[in-house]
Amino acid sequence: MQPKIEKFRMSKTVVIKQNEHANLDSFPLRYGFQFEKNTDLEIHCDPSTLSPDKNPKYKDRYNVIAKFTNPINNRTERGIFFLINNQNNKFYDNDKVITIIRYLDEAENEHHLSEVLKSLRISNDITSQDLIKFHPLYMTRQLSTHADLIRMLAEKKSTKEILKIQSIADQAIQRYESQIIKLNDELITLKNINTEIQNELNEYKIHENKANNEGSTQTLAKAKVLVDVLPNVMRGSSSCTVLVMDDGSRLYMKTSSFDKNLKITAKAKLLKGRKVITSCWDPIGKPGRFSSKGYFRNLYALTDEEIN
Repeated sequence: MQPKIEKFRMSKTVVIKQNEHANLDSFPLRYGFQFEKNTDLEIHCDPSTLSPDKNPKYKDRYNVIAKFTNPINNRTERGIFFLINNQNNKFYDNDKVITIIRYLDEAENEHHLSEVLKSLRISNDITSQDLIKFHPLYMTRQLSTHADLIRMLAEKKSTKEILKIQSIADQAIQRYESQIIKLNDELITLKNINTEIQNELNEYKIHENKANNEGSTQTLAKAKVLVDVLPNVMRGSSSCTVLVMDDGSRLYMKTSSFDKNLKITAKAKLLKGRKVITSCWDPIGKPGRFSSKGYFRNLYALTDEEIN
C-alpha cells in the first residue's frame, strides 16, 4: 500500500507587512484578526496548487493554497495566498503576502471585494476593526460580495455618506475591471507572440531537415534588426534580394535560384524593423562556404535566446 502524501507538505515563512492591504483588509474580514506589527508567518502549502501570476509583468509573483494557524483561536485556517517571491525580488527576506482570499470557488467576487475594502479603508469610511466585526457575517456568507458590504455600511450612514461610499466602490470596481481587460489584452498579445515563435521554430526545423537531406546545414547569424529590404539588386550577373541590417551589413539572396515565388522576400518586408536571425546553407563539413560571402537563404523572427 502506497503511503499517503500530505497535501500541505511544503513549509515556508511569509511576511505580512503591518500597514499593507493583506493585514489591514484581508485578514480582518476573512479570518477575524490582524497583526499588530510586521509578522513572519509559517504556512504549509499544497505544491500542486502553485501558480504563477496571470500578469506576465509580475514575474516575481505567484499564488498557492496553504494552511496556517490562526493566532487568535489557534485553529487551522486555509486560503489562497498571493505572494511576492523573494528569490525574484530582493527587497524581501521572505516571500511577502500581497493578499489572501478564502474561497477559491468565489475568486472573482473575492477580488472585487478586496478592491472595495482597500478603497473604503483608504478613504476612512471603514476600519480594520469594522472588518473584524463583520467577520462572522462573512463566514456565514451574509457578506460575500462588495454589494453586501455597501448594504451593511448603509444601515448606519446618511444619504450623503451612502452616495460617497457607493461612488468609491464603483470607482474601485471600474479600476479593477479595467486592469482585467488590460491583462486579458496582454495575455492575448503574449499568446500570439508565443504562437509566432513556435511557428518560426517549426519552420526553422523544417528547413534544417531539408538542408540536411541535401548535404548541407543551416549556418545561423546572430540576431540583428532588419532595417530595409531591397529587391532586384544586381550582384554580379544575378538579381538578388538584399537585407540591410542595423549594423550596416548586407546579405544577398539570388532570387532566381532560391526565391522564385518571392515568398521569402515578402516575409522579409513584413519583418522590417524587427529583430531577426538569418540562415545560410553551408555544405556539411565546409562551414562558412557560402555564409562567409554574405549570402542568406532564409530569415526567422527569432532572437538568439529563442532559437537556443
